[in-house]
Amino acid sequence: MVGGGGCGLAASVFLSDVGVRHLVVERRESTSVLPRAHYLNQRTMEIFRQHGVADDVYRISCPLANMSEVVWRTSLGGDGPADGRELHRMDAFGGGGTAGPYAADSTGPSTNLPQHRLEPLLRGHAERRAPSSLLFHHQMEEFTQDGDGVRARVTDRVTGEVGTVRARYLLGADGGRSVGASLGIPMDGAGGGFTIISVHFSADLSRWWSDSVLMTHVFGLDGEVSVLVASGPGWGAASEEWALHFRVPPGTVAGDLDAEAITGRVRALLKLPADLGVRIHHVSEYRPEAVVARSLRSGRVFLAGDAAHRQPPAAGGGLNTAIQDVHNLAWKLGAVLDGRAGDALLDSYEAERLPVARRNVGWAMGCLLNYGTLFAALGMAHGKPAATEAAIRELLADTPMGETRRSVVREVFGTQRIEYQAHDIELGHHYEAGAVLPDGTPPPPRDPMGAVYRPTTRPGHRLPHVWLRHGDTRDSTHDLVGGDGGFTLLTGPLGEGWAAAAKKVADSHGVALTVVPIGAEPDAVGHRDTEGAWAAVRGIEDDGAVLVRPDQHVAWRSVRGSRRPDQELGAVFDQVLGRSGATNSGS
Repeated sequence: MVGGGGCGLAASVFLSDVGVRHLVVERRESTSVLPRAHYLNQRTMEIFRQHGVADDVYRISCPLANMSEVVWRTSLGGDGPADGRELHRMDAFGGGGTAGPYAADSTGPSTNLPQHRLEPLLRGHAERRAPSSLLFHHQMEEFTQDGDGVRARVTDRVTGEVGTVRARYLLGADGGRSVGASLGIPMDGAGGGFTIISVHFSADLSRWWSDSVLMTHVFGLDGEVSVLVASGPGWGAASEEWALHFRVPPGTVAGDLDAEAITGRVRALLKLPADLGVRIHHVSEYRPEAVVARSLRSGRVFLAGDAAHRQPPAAGGGLNTAIQDVHNLAWKLGAVLDGRAGDALLDSYEAERLPVARRNVGWAMGCLLNYGTLFAALGMAHGKPAATEAAIRELLADTPMGETRRSVVREVFGTQRIEYQAHDIELGHHYEAGAVLPDGTPPPPRDPMGAVYRPTTRPGHRLPHVWLRHGDTRDSTHDLVGGDGGFTLLTGPLGEGWAAAAKKVADSHGVALTVVPIGAEPDAVGHRDTEGAWAAVRGIEDDGAVLVRPDQHVAWRSVRGSRRPDQELGAVFDQVLGRSGATNSGS
């Protein structure tokens, strides 16, 4: 694997858990020092829970109470009549008024942990599982592939020593620096037209910061826009570190901005007092893109994360999509390398993840473009500070027109919930083709604003989270699917036929298959649906069954029992595992 960032390190954890030996080659000396990627959505945290990582993340990440709102202001500080004025405040990420659905639909809250804190945590998990498998400060120079595997030339950047690595497959998680380009895979999309400066700094901003706020957008009276994000290690008003993102001023060369100039820019954008201490840690720059690779597989080489798709920071989907990519791929590689599945199973990675990548990148771009609507509602005119200031002053004025303008702005700002309340975008993605067997039912309708998630066991969808009772313990349906690459068959209380068939099929196909009956009666065997929540979403009768893949997506379901359950279930596994020549195309 090439790339030891968040995507590559997560892949290492997942591959170890399904028993795949691997090597990670990372050109940097260590993990990232930049706090750029930070938001971890509920789906990612569910995956981390499955693989024993979530508790460690929550231990140091931002509590939901300190990230439940996003704010738009004219500035942070300043003493002018229009300085420090709040333009809008929105519930976000499952906090405030959004808490109910978020809490009901997932095992854990979304959270915030900047990249420079997440990556060391993931590296620790990866190294504990595979102590000699991470090669930092090494660089892959080139690779070739043939019908049996991939051969790569790797250089130790400390000693200059060059070695050769032979592997069955190669995963490019290198941010698009080398692997995709070497394969000649085009990236379709747009972007790169302007530069964003990201400044990681320390300062005491507690007098201007609310405990419930994670990020503040600053719409300056001069028409400049910046985003300030709390970066820990304390949270809310206790945050000590911050990340400020802003566009490079017209005519400025980003590389010419030294520490003094950057400090001055931070003070000017936020209108901080001259006597407030500001310590700059790191400055970086990037050009936002909205691009997706035309293919995610070429022979024995796969692309994931930024090597496969790059999106603007809006909606916070980049790192989450990357982690979900490798979660999809890891169990499939494990099954193929163990001989339990055919190579056709690996084709399902692209069939499943490429549409999700396109959807997420497009959604992020839509969120970014919607800011043009916000700017127009506020009357902001980039490069025309006098006109912008006049419009903002009118907006804030205690006049009938000011009241009208504020009412309009509130409605327009409400549309930005597509970025901060995208519950369905984060949980509702599903696979129409790949390692799934469609049952002919249509998908539930999706909210065009991306907020309302509708749980379903329709094949291809994420298994709905429901709390069940097992003796004295309380388990999620997600907890029934382990992180070791095994399948789970959820049956109704009359599913004895499926249970007997599962044992035969597991033996004949060499797969790990756990059968979990779920009933409602107090004396039910297995797990009990005491609140009726599973009955509301299971989509099967009491004698039916739902087959769940190792990545917690539904592979197949039978609404009712079968006369020959062993034959039916065996045929299902042949198709899902690509043993019949090809995975299901969905056609």
